[in-house]
Amino acid sequence: MNQEVSVVLLGAGYSKRFKSNQLKQNIIIKNKSLLDYSRDFFNKHFKHSNVYVVVNKKVNIRNIRKNESLILGSSSRLKSLSEALKFIFINNLKTKYTMIHDIARPIININDINKLISSLKTGIDGSTLGYPITNAIKEVTKKNIDYSLYRKDLWSSFTPQIFNTEKLYESMINIHKSNMDIDDDIELLMMNNYKCTIVKSSPDNIKATYIDDIKVLEKLL
Repeated sequence: MNQEVSVVLLGAGYSKRFKSNQLKQNIIIKNKSLLDYSRDFFNKHFKHSNVYVVVNKKVNIRNIRKNESLILGSSSRLKSLSEALKFIFINNLKTKYTMIHDIARPIININDINKLISSLKTGIDGSTLGYPITNAIKEVTKKNIDYSLYRKDLWSSFTPQIFNTEKLYESMINIHKSNMDIDDDIELLMMNNYKCTIVKSSPDNIKATYIDDIKVLEKLL
């Protein structure tokens, strides 16, 4: 099954919320960059898959592997993903499925990945890892609480996410026509009325968004 899956690693952002002079992609945790945790994981478990590493010019990357292709990202997540998909289709490298992962999430569990792949049953076009919301949810404007949101049936969704490649590409084309943007890639398919599912993730799949998150990752890695 893994041979039918291509992997897109998204890491082209400029870390505006990270508040550091150093890009978070280049941050070293226990002698390894944040980016390389994802690269090493997929090299180990998807060694026969094509891996597309989407970065900006300031990201430090070396020792490119035979199955890796470097792609220069763009000014948004959507545009960066679009560059990766264009590269795949122009070079006739399409596989049945495409897995997308944010390199800001260095703790990846192979059991989660296997469950994610298994969730792509007949009639399912996309699947995402996620976790049920357990905290109280508030909508806030400038630190002032406007109102509470009912958390029942609410989940956070995050990468890795996996897609039928043709449906992902078609959804990308349609979203460009509508001139809209997305928060995550599963939203692309949902906006095109494709059926998607969610798989409960391990709780330690956290994202390095703020500088303080690095201290938490150091304890978990």
